[in-house]
Amino acid sequence: MDPSILNNILRLSAVVFLVLANGFFVAAEFALVSIRRTKVDELVALGKPGAAWLQRVVENPNRIIAATQLGITLASLGLGWIGEPAIAPVIEPLVRLFPVSAQPGVSQTISAVLAFAIITFLHVVIGELAPKSIALQNPEKTSLFVARPTLWTELIFKPAIWLFNGAGKILLRTIGVEPVTGQELAHSVEELKMLVTASAEGGVVEAEESEMLHAIFDMGDLLVRQVMIPRTEIIAVEADIPLQEIISLVNQSTYTKFPVYEDSLDQILGIVHVKDLLRAMQSQECDNCTARSLIRDALYVPETLSVTNLLQRFRAQRQHIAIVLDEYGGTAGLVTLEDLLEEIVGEVSDPFDVFTPEIQTLPDGSYSINGLALIEEVNEKLGLNLEDPHYDTIAGYILGKLGRIPKPKDVIETDGFRFQIEAMDGLRIARLLLHRLNQPIHHSETS
Repeated sequence: MDPSILNNILRLSAVVFLVLANGFFVAAEFALVSIRRTKVDELVALGKPGAAWLQRVVENPNRIIAATQLGITLASLGLGWIGEPAIAPVIEPLVRLFPVSAQPGVSQTISAVLAFAIITFLHVVIGELAPKSIALQNPEKTSLFVARPTLWTELIFKPAIWLFNGAGKILLRTIGVEPVTGQELAHSVEELKMLVTASAEGGVVEAEESEMLHAIFDMGDLLVRQVMIPRTEIIAVEADIPLQEIISLVNQSTYTKFPVYEDSLDQILGIVHVKDLLRAMQSQECDNCTARSLIRDALYVPETLSVTNLLQRFRAQRQHIAIVLDEYGGTAGLVTLEDLLEEIVGEVSDPFDVFTPEIQTLPDGSYSINGLALIEEVNEKLGLNLEDPHYDTIAGYILGKLGRIPKPKDVIETDGFRFQIEAMDGLRIARLLLHRLNQPIHHSETS
């Protein structure tokens, strides 16, 4: 074989090898950056071929990524070095077939330009874009495929990687930037919310699951006072009332636990359970017993305690109910484990509950809203932007706007909406009607 032909074949083979090597390292970098450690652990548990190698890769991500970047750099430099000299002689005979190349030196120039264009095309398309797309679309398969060769590459390049990493750290410190010690694998809460939303939109996560996950993320920002049953809604029993009266109260309510107080709700002694009440009623020794004799210790928490901390206290002390205290030590409300669960799964009702949604859509397009609904919840569900740093509930918001004791049919307008007091419970706003300003409102008085 003609030595020149053999030389061209070897050069072209080297070009093909360098293009493929560049593509391999690009795919490795994008795949290994995309895959999560938790997914790798899952692949190992499933016994996927190559998963053990991949696990070793994710244990040292910085060195592995440095190895892929060094591989990309060397492949690109090598391609630039031998690419044009390898391809230009092959296409030059074809260029000479055109009359314009008859002048001296023209064919070599055109061949060099065409060779450069071909090398650029191969490098960008086969060496960059295609492997990147494959890696991003199939990170698991790609990572399993590249894990072992990438580890070998890291072993071969280890001295150079150590040298370059050291030089890079020195340069960063020189300009006042502290080098990172490891790849950040954790997501922030906002990033997790975005991932859940994207998964729901893609059909990976059900809509109900997405709502619950978002609710769990939001629980960290909730305080006990935002989820508690307020003082005015507490059903409690006096310490010295006979058990028969408590039975009557149980028959009229849907609760199984009742706070026991002395003199006023600010002096809650503990909790009485219906189960203890029934046992006492069956006992002949409790004919003259009162609620005081059945008291169990209560859990007391401040209204500024976070919901997540309250959940931990419930679990640690094996309690399902807590008395909420205000800053003065008075009773602000009561909170149960069910209240916390409802923040995650939504309103939970049992067969004895008379259930009315907190926010109810009416046939005319207006809304009936429970006065105890949180401002944040109303904003989220109805697309409003109500804010008041002094109140948590929509009833408190309206009270602040009125600046006086409210009465039925009072109306205020704000942010393009009209609020009308629908029902009162004593001095408390029980329910509100919300109308858009372009909707008619009937039988109302302006405050």
